Amino acid sequence: MSTGLVWLRRDLRLFDNPAIAAAAQRHDRVLVCFCFEHGLIRGRFSSPNRNAYLIEALSSIERELREIGGRLVFREGRPSYEIPALAREIGAEAVHACADHTPHARSRDALVARELGGERTELVLHAGIACTDVGAIADASGEPFRIFDPFFDAWRQAPRRPPVLRPRLLLAPEGVTAGSVPPFSRLKIDSDAKRIADLNSPGEAASRRKLDEYIKKTSTYDEARDRPDLDWTSHLSTAIHFGCISPANFEERLAARPGRGRIQLRRQLAWRDYFLHLAHHFGGQFERGHERNMRDFRWRRDRKALDAWKRGHTGLPLVDAGMRQLLSEGWMHGRIRMLAAHFLTKHLLCDWRDGEAHFMRHSIDGDVAINNGNWQWAASLGADPLIYFRVFNPVRQHQRFDPDGIYVRRWLPELADIPDEYIAEPWLTPPDIQKRARCVIGEDYPAPMIDLREARKHSIERFRRHLASVN
Repeated sequence: MSTGLVWLRRDLRLFDNPAIAAAAQRHDRVLVCFCFEHGLIRGRFSSPNRNAYLIEALSSIERELREIGGRLVFREGRPSYEIPALAREIGAEAVHACADHTPHARSRDALVARELGGERTELVLHAGIACTDVGAIADASGEPFRIFDPFFDAWRQAPRRPPVLRPRLLLAPEGVTAGSVPPFSRLKIDSDAKRIADLNSPGEAASRRKLDEYIKKTSTYDEARDRPDLDWTSHLSTAIHFGCISPANFEERLAARPGRGRIQLRRQLAWRDYFLHLAHHFGGQFERGHERNMRDFRWRRDRKALDAWKRGHTGLPLVDAGMRQLLSEGWMHGRIRMLAAHFLTKHLLCDWRDGEAHFMRHSIDGDVAINNGNWQWAASLGADPLIYFRVFNPVRQHQRFDPDGIYVRRWLPELADIPDEYIAEPWLTPPDIQKRARCVIGEDYPAPMIDLREARKHSIERFRRHLASVN
């Protein structure tokens, strides 16, 4: 009897999982495994919040597999050792997995393939974590894209794989050691991390229910996607990151919806694939940045300012509300993520990598490629960067996207009774009104840590001088 091994990574689902479907079709017996790599426990971007979600998502797929006769086993350590050892133990002819595109993932898979080759076992990688094969998209000369718009044009024309159904039955080989999940203490999962994971409804079944509900509301997305006070976003980014729902299936379902909302949502999926495309082809620029002229830019080393930003104590309400939401929920509205990144890199001139690391630690949907790409974009050193003299003003953003202060008051209760006309700039509130609102600026809520106009002027000048010095 032919035996196959499925190695789960970021594809924790049975429906539209090409690795599981191919293994079920090709082999008589199929075993499914997950390997806890050391990076999940003590890596630079390890996250208690994501680990808590991961454990629940694995429990969900374990139950789903049992329903169809399958089995999920666990291993811990280096995949280049653990996966070949497990394949050898069950006599697997092939190991099936969904391809990932980060430098770490590609290096890891190359090592596993090399070790499996010595056992005459094949590592078969399937396109399952993106809408299409992002590594294969290229321009007319066969070169990868750096700029989003031409990538988007090619992405829309790229072939899509047909969706695959959930297997009706899997026969697992017998006598295999089950392994175990590392204890919560090693994964740094505490009650707060578990609470944050539960807010995001982990697992395939819960994620598909969320998708079913949201897909009915997509027509409104274009109208209010930038409004954190309305919060009409999908909240599906975590499920997509862990593969509890299929990005390809999400895109396919959007095609049947009316209105402009589906167009904008599809474009967001394209941005996700774009950052995976960059990771696939330009992974060496994760640490340095794509823009060569900006690699030696001297960022400020101000730990006090960085700490105030992390804690949501900058004195700029919309920035602070977002940072406190991140700490409380492990998630932040997309418009506010962009603003928070801008404030750190442009107004404070702090190193974008410090912001990247903070978001990766706390974001339950933290994705190495997407997070890195967005931080490089905000810092004006990405593949398709925001021009350096475009500096978002937190006050104007507040007035435009949270005009009644609903979002800010939700996360900054100390500002609850500040009148609407002052909520975007509470430091301008007259002293007697501050006292009546029980919010004295500088005591109950911090005064702005910078002068926005002067900080913007200084930032643009710093960038301009640097670029002039390298050109």
